Amino acid sequence: MRKLIAAMLLAGTATTIAAATAPAQEAPAAARTWGADKAAGGRELDAMWPRVAQPDDQVGIRGVFRFALESAGLNWRPERIAPALDLARRMQDLDPASKTYGNFRWRYGQSAVFDVNGVEFSMFQAGLMHRLFGDRLPPDARTKLEALIDTGIKGMQRHPVKLDYTNIYLTQAANLILCGEAANRPEIAAQGYARLDAWLAFTTGHGVTEFDSPTYYGIDIEALAAIARYAARTEGRAQAAVALRYFWADVAANWWAPGDRLGGANARSYDYLWGRGYLEAQTWPAGWLRALPELEGAGWIAGPRANLVSMLDAAEWGPDQEQADALRRQVPRTVVQKWGAEPERIATQYVGRSFSLGSAGAGRGGDDRMLVGNIGNSPDFAQMILFMDGRGDPFGRNKQAERQGAMKALHLVPFLATVPRGPEILQLLAAGPGIEMKNGDKLDRLLTQFTIPAQAEIWVGDKRVQPGTPQTPTRIPAGALVSVRWKDAVIGLRILLATAATSEGGGAAIELVREKVGDPASRLTIVHAAHEPTGQGLAALWLRGAEGIDARSFARWRKAFAAAEAHVEQHGGVVRLNVAGTRGPMRIEADPTHGNRIRTEGAEPAPKLLSVNGREVGYPILTRAARRIVQ
Repeated sequence: MRKLIAAMLLAGTATTIAAATAPAQEAPAAARTWGADKAAGGRELDAMWPRVAQPDDQVGIRGVFRFALESAGLNWRPERIAPALDLARRMQDLDPASKTYGNFRWRYGQSAVFDVNGVEFSMFQAGLMHRLFGDRLPPDARTKLEALIDTGIKGMQRHPVKLDYTNIYLTQAANLILCGEAANRPEIAAQGYARLDAWLAFTTGHGVTEFDSPTYYGIDIEALAAIARYAARTEGRAQAAVALRYFWADVAANWWAPGDRLGGANARSYDYLWGRGYLEAQTWPAGWLRALPELEGAGWIAGPRANLVSMLDAAEWGPDQEQADALRRQVPRTVVQKWGAEPERIATQYVGRSFSLGSAGAGRGGDDRMLVGNIGNSPDFAQMILFMDGRGDPFGRNKQAERQGAMKALHLVPFLATVPRGPEILQLLAAGPGIEMKNGDKLDRLLTQFTIPAQAEIWVGDKRVQPGTPQTPTRIPAGALVSVRWKDAVIGLRILLATAATSEGGGAAIELVREKVGDPASRLTIVHAAHEPTGQGLAALWLRGAEGIDARSFARWRKAFAAAEAHVEQHGGVVRLNVAGTRGPMRIEADPTHGNRIRTEGAEPAPKLLSVNGREVGYPILTRAARRIVQ
């Protein structure tokens, strides 16, 4: 069936249709607007102008194109657009013999192209500028823009992007369509449509690989919205609209409404504690946020920009409200989705009224969050995140510059095995010498961190406790039940296994700490090694959530969870976990040293793509799309 669907999707745009100019398609009605003021936007552009006219080393290419696009959108001092495009041209690799010909230096002061995604981010803005505002550009600015696009097309053609690199792949597809049509080069636009075909076929079989990213889902929706609204081919616009319907079904199903954010585990987040990101560029106009978000400023020229929203308005696409409401009304709900071909590439989230728990079965990279919990009734509650840390950075504060200049705080990517079932998660993590970890992680210590929102009560066994300080931590006994409670909700955690990653071996210390007064979260830390580890560190944890809990039932709940049967075995490098979950046994058998998940049992059934409470909701969206496109 999957091969048939893939063939149908690919056949859908194999038919040659003339790329005649078509009217822009309107996005679904938004619940609110950005409320920009033109005069204020002009002042913001004026404040940026000196750094465009005389750039310093830190001026970024995205900011240069954004200045030009927003100037065109507001029709503010249009004589400044051509000089801005001249600056972009100086940042473009113009050597035809170069591997990065047509691409852009990320920052003005860099000696070469270090981030090859620069051409995708740049050409997205260039394509929108030409499509929406080309007729109002001064003649010299339009000529310069078309020269940038012509060379930028060559840059994209020299930048191969894998299908599972979702945000860049979709952005490149949108760029080739918009820029190819802007340049009156149908063969280039056809490459973009073919990429859209291929991504839809791939996603029908594998799901979105950069799953539930609070950062990159915003870029995915932007790219697809640009195709759905402005592409010339009717079937291309229809395909993009269907893909958008799928993305919004995913977002709605995983939405944690009390926190105004995606609730579960996710790929690619740069916000450890809150899970905020560029997706808010879409969820704000959709009416899903209580407060106006402060969107990330990657690449912007520094200064106020609240009224520079031409790009946001141009690439907005809201949810199918009926579909979204139907999904969000299901509380509690269990959401399961695929994000790759391997059986462990599954993400699961249980969404209750007062808490949620989500996990994934494997790690991708150091910016993923593979176990996330939520409690509380507002966005002011930090999320509960479980991850391994080799730098002593539990809240992602210690950001470091990558080669292209981006500042990121990345955690470890350990061996991981997970069994989620309803409001419970059983997870095994392992890192240290002898265990191959992604990214070639270097360890100056080895910790397992679990963050706890500051507003919540923390109980150890039957006693409420307070976090200690880094100098005098509150020690947690091995095997104790740690319960995080707020009002009628509780998330409990049993540490079944915590080994020291030192030559002495044995059990690891467990501590509860508030780093400093006023922090939004505390940390529960398993100290596998306070210095560079010399052995493997293992952590096995069992989490269970509940709601509708008063003081009396809380005591009963603690007693029942603490007494629930759990068995742990280690033999010959193999770890076996077996617990009595509320919905049946949950088991993990794994060999972390060799990266082998021998057996995982008791998890939620895997979907075809995306299921909610056992009903498949994702696959039918794409199969209906295939039928419509072929017809």
